[in-house]
Amino acid sequence: MEARSPIPAARDAAHHEKRLVALSSVLAAVALTTFKVAVGFSTGSIGILSEAAHSGLDLVAAAMTFFAVRASGRPADREHAYGHGKVENLSALVETLLLLVTCAWIVREALTRLFFAPEAVEVTWWSFRVMAVSMVIDITRSRMLRRMAEKHNSQALEADAIHFSTDLLSSAVVIVGILMTMAGFENFDSIAALGVAAVTAVIGYRLWKRSVHTLMDGAPAGLSDVIAAEIMSVPGIHRVERIRVRESGAITFVEATVLVDQVLPVEQGHRLTEEVGQRIRSAIPNADVVVHAEPICLENASLEDRIRAEGATMPEVRSVHNIAITEGPEGRLVEFHVEMDGELTVEKGHESASLLEDKVARLDPCIAKVVSHIEPVGCLACKGEASEMERELIQRTIDRIAYQFPEVRCCRDIHVHSTANGYRVFLCCQFDPQLTVNRAHEVVTRLEGVIRSRHTEIESVTIHLEPV
Repeated sequence: MEARSPIPAARDAAHHEKRLVALSSVLAAVALTTFKVAVGFSTGSIGILSEAAHSGLDLVAAAMTFFAVRASGRPADREHAYGHGKVENLSALVETLLLLVTCAWIVREALTRLFFAPEAVEVTWWSFRVMAVSMVIDITRSRMLRRMAEKHNSQALEADAIHFSTDLLSSAVVIVGILMTMAGFENFDSIAALGVAAVTAVIGYRLWKRSVHTLMDGAPAGLSDVIAAEIMSVPGIHRVERIRVRESGAITFVEATVLVDQVLPVEQGHRLTEEVGQRIRSAIPNADVVVHAEPICLENASLEDRIRAEGATMPEVRSVHNIAITEGPEGRLVEFHVEMDGELTVEKGHESASLLEDKVARLDPCIAKVVSHIEPVGCLACKGEASEMERELIQRTIDRIAYQFPEVRCCRDIHVHSTANGYRVFLCCQFDPQLTVNRAHEVVTRLEGVIRSRHTEIESVTIHLEPV
């Protein structure tokens, strides 16, 4: 049995919000790049020109993020069953390559000016103005992008935020370089450019490592342990057999196999898997969860449950019921009814019943004898007619013997049907709500015996227990 989680309808709104944020980043990157290029060429500062190149990279990255976010919002189709979220991760990987290319260009220009073709740098107050404006924009955009990335679990937006954060750090390095140039250190501008390249390379490596990890379906560190803890917090789950986690854009796909008691009804097992899915989705927002349940025979299960479980392993056995266990001087006597296909031959039915008896006998060394009763599936109900005369007779019998059972507060709803095999009696007995089931069952068993001893024509007596 499996439980699957649908894609939340709110994801459409989330994709729309991400597209707006990505578009605003594109506009900010255009303004910064234009501003820095103009000031860089007017002053001849390699530091500012490297910053312009860095901002140009941010512009390309922001444009890629915008198109990646838009593409990742497309729904799953026949060729892409997991959706298009990997486009965001692929975009982050390409942005990393752009970072490394920019680093190489900055290092080349800085080393050329340091050792081969020095150039004079004209330092003006515009140099400080452009870097100050750049830093203000970078702080604003990086914070907004990081907040949106955390909210929507978007690697593309997070990569864009890192680009702006890197731009912020490198702008600070350039300002230091300008100040040192004004103090008389002519080569410090190129040294500052190398600092920008170093910072960019470190951030680029981190982006590359994480992007490749995600594209290779690597799970985030510690996430499997969080999922396992959430699964085991659900009562009825006995073990986690397997957990598989993969990320695709903003969506985290989780597949888990859990072990449940094999005697559980299918409906109850399905409810357990649904609860497991809800626990995982509460711990991991925007998760797509598939939970598969497999049966397990528990050593601490009751003997009746284990007998039913053994019957469930045999395809010819439809159900095992009316299990009765009696403790005797020679050991336990186990009796039960076995439902099988009514078209089976007696020989085949007996072979299957004998095999089940052998299995049951091996469940407990205290079992001395196992007896099974074979009956067809869907046995037709016997024809019967209501008998008012017998109902009145049995009512009078109960009234006479009621004083023998003080635990019984009231007997009502007596029904008597006449069948070919005798009378069938149904009645309801009310007990003190605080009385134990064990004691109530003992009383009911004795009451049934007294009724049948007074009316030998009765085939069966069924008593329903309920509290007063």
